[in-house]
Amino acid sequence: MAESKSDSLVNHICFVVDRSGSMSSIKPQVVRVFNEQLKTVQRNAKSAGQETFFSTFMFHSKVDAPRHFAAPVARVPKLAAKDFKPTGLTALQDAVGTAITRLQKAKGAKDKNTSFLLIVITDGAENNSRHYKTKLKGLIQQVQKTGRWSLAFLVPPGNERSLTRFGIPKGNVTSWDATVKGTKVMDEKLSAGLSTFYKARASGQKSVNAFFTTDMTKVDIKSLTGLKNVSKGFSQWTVDKERSIREFVNGKLQASPALRKKLGNEYKPGKGFYELTKPETIQPRKNLAIMDKATKAIFGGDHARKVLGMPGGANVRVKPGNHLNYAIFVESTSTNRKLVRGTTLLYQH
Repeated sequence: MAESKSDSLVNHICFVVDRSGSMSSIKPQVVRVFNEQLKTVQRNAKSAGQETFFSTFMFHSKVDAPRHFAAPVARVPKLAAKDFKPTGLTALQDAVGTAITRLQKAKGAKDKNTSFLLIVITDGAENNSRHYKTKLKGLIQQVQKTGRWSLAFLVPPGNERSLTRFGIPKGNVTSWDATVKGTKVMDEKLSAGLSTFYKARASGQKSVNAFFTTDMTKVDIKSLTGLKNVSKGFSQWTVDKERSIREFVNGKLQASPALRKKLGNEYKPGKGFYELTKPETIQPRKNLAIMDKATKAIFGGDHARKVLGMPGGANVRVKPGNHLNYAIFVESTSTNRKLVRGTTLLYQH
């Protein structure tokens, strides 16, 4: 592995992939997702100008020797179907412990500008580890204390809590279904998470604790040019007091014959966009809008989710942050959503 300049950003990205017997039914999809994410890492590394080394560990009843270890990511070949052979049980803790221990010994691992991202994909719970069952929690705490390690887990539904008890941030744990459809969602979540990681590194962060939770502190302003300016299609109203969206809109309509003529006599679900003020889950069918607070211009369209780093086709847990000069709005299909006093409601014509 080549030496890096001391002032340059270096990333070690490691995939820890379950190849236990239960993965057999989705073998082609797992191979496809792995190769797509390898390309995603290669693309992000090149566009961000961040030197990236790639490692791959697979596990079943035991942990295989790494397929790649600290290899320059541009040189890592695609995974062939013949090299992914599901069999055996799930030595999950041994796999994670082995990967961390090996990466701790990589050249330059202690350098202040070197960060580690470990991505673990499993469709089952731990059932066959022997070496790290009692040591893994301490090992995870040890590397996370450096502030340079991010560990992200994709686990079966209902298993999220088993990871957070190891000290993994909630935003770095997500569930997926071991189905063809589930692998598509996993693919999207990983792509969005890797983009989040590289943006965080570029902004000076050394680790992330919201890999699967969209932290919108860094809206990609340049990408707004790819959105439609939909300002003329909305009315903008300030919420005077907390009340349901239906009560608020109907009050506006009742007070103005001109608005009633233009918008109808009563609130219509799906027409209102509330301002994002707290963490919440946004369904894939919900449309989004972004407002420039200075000009009051509103931008929307299918590209909005991508601008905000949100995967399409999946529920995503959104954590609002510092949106700079922008406000984020979410379509409401409800009649009783409580609007927050002092926020803005966008109502579509």
